[in-house]
Amino acid sequence: MGGDTYIPMGDAARALGVTKPRISQLLSSGELTGSLVGGRRMIDGDSIERYLAGKAAAVEFDASRTFVLMSADHEVAVVRHDPRKDNPLVVREILDAPRMPLGTVTSGGKAKPRNVADWWDHRSVPASRPGLLARLGQIEITDFSLLPLNNMALSLSDCYWLRPATNETLQWSDVNYFDNNFVQSNLMAWDNWLSAVGLDSPDNTSEGELPKRWVIRDGVRCLAKGCTGDDQRPFNEVVATVLHRRLLQRDEYVPYTLAHIQDGPLCLCPNFLGEREEYVPAALVRGDLSSMRRATTYDRLVRFAEHHACDAANMHRALSQMIVCDAILANTDRHWRNFGFIRSVDTLQMRPAPLFDSGNSLWYNKTPQQVERNDWTFQSRPFDPNPAHQLALANDLSWFDPTAFDHAALSGFVDEAVEILSHSKHAAANGRLDYIARGLQKRVDQVSAAVETLRFVHRGWR
Repeated sequence: MGGDTYIPMGDAARALGVTKPRISQLLSSGELTGSLVGGRRMIDGDSIERYLAGKAAAVEFDASRTFVLMSADHEVAVVRHDPRKDNPLVVREILDAPRMPLGTVTSGGKAKPRNVADWWDHRSVPASRPGLLARLGQIEITDFSLLPLNNMALSLSDCYWLRPATNETLQWSDVNYFDNNFVQSNLMAWDNWLSAVGLDSPDNTSEGELPKRWVIRDGVRCLAKGCTGDDQRPFNEVVATVLHRRLLQRDEYVPYTLAHIQDGPLCLCPNFLGEREEYVPAALVRGDLSSMRRATTYDRLVRFAEHHACDAANMHRALSQMIVCDAILANTDRHWRNFGFIRSVDTLQMRPAPLFDSGNSLWYNKTPQQVERNDWTFQSRPFDPNPAHQLALANDLSWFDPTAFDHAALSGFVDEAVEILSHSKHAAANGRLDYIARGLQKRVDQVSAAVETLRFVHRGWR
């Protein structure tokens, strides 16, 4: 090769020992150059030689190799990925048990294969994401477990990544998405929600069923989230932000803003993690709570937090805020992956994660018939399906000032929420907006009264 030599993509893939989709990725990132020759995409031979000579060749790897599971720059375990196995990520040796993903090791420091498999399974875009199967066909991937390997399993939700075992010189600072750019990170430049999947992007490791994209706006990593079947949920996130701003401190919630693309409205929120922090969903620790007998799930979670260097008072406060705010918003989707902890990858100390993801609320999925008969019922999560029973678990209400609640904090909240929702086609249609307004006011009044009762009970006033 060399000179003005151009070769077909298939030949380039064979020369580099990679797939044709990987060649497309390298073209997109500028690590290879090419041109259309006779209507065919051809690869510049000189760029292949430069690639082979550069650092990129050192980080290229194939799915059957052995890797070191890293947490930032900490070596955590030696693992092997074998797509032929039901549990494709196999832990060969644990190097740093405390830094393994929570819930994946026994108290004796041995790996729990099923939990490791579950952790890896959630490190890929779920099959239920709209359009994903077609996208995987485009990039010639048939096994979902292979998708994170396209970008060394890097994420913006934690600091785990797979370093090729043969490349000890590769550094966290070289690859992490907290500091380094990634493919197609401009909100207005993408052609569809999944166009970065399979490329050098944190979209390979984003979970959840709704359309999602990571973007960079003014240097800030933001998660863009759309919706399917209705357009109300992005607006719900903004309403939730208004509520949280009125009741909580700035670091206790994640703010959402609205944006619009050709597909419709979406919401944007900044990443709430630093480059040496990880989000630990409560789902990862749920299995470890069963051994604590004679206590509610709520209490067991607080005890677990205490055992992992998380201040119990902070945990009570965070859970109470989540329960009260979700009760006002009629949030039906506070599942165990939608709340949890932030853990330092260096000290391993934990703190409650800020409140986020409240889109499945405000009766967005009620049928026209339910709206007509003023059906404002909902099931709460995660501790009790009965909203009143779950609300009774909120045992730290020191952050909730009843005077401010009645006269300042939530004054005008319902009107502000209605104004936001009036821009949603779904919420504004067929009398739904008035239905939401009346239901939201009922929730404000009911939760206000319940909280006042709880304050007396917790103080021992009978």
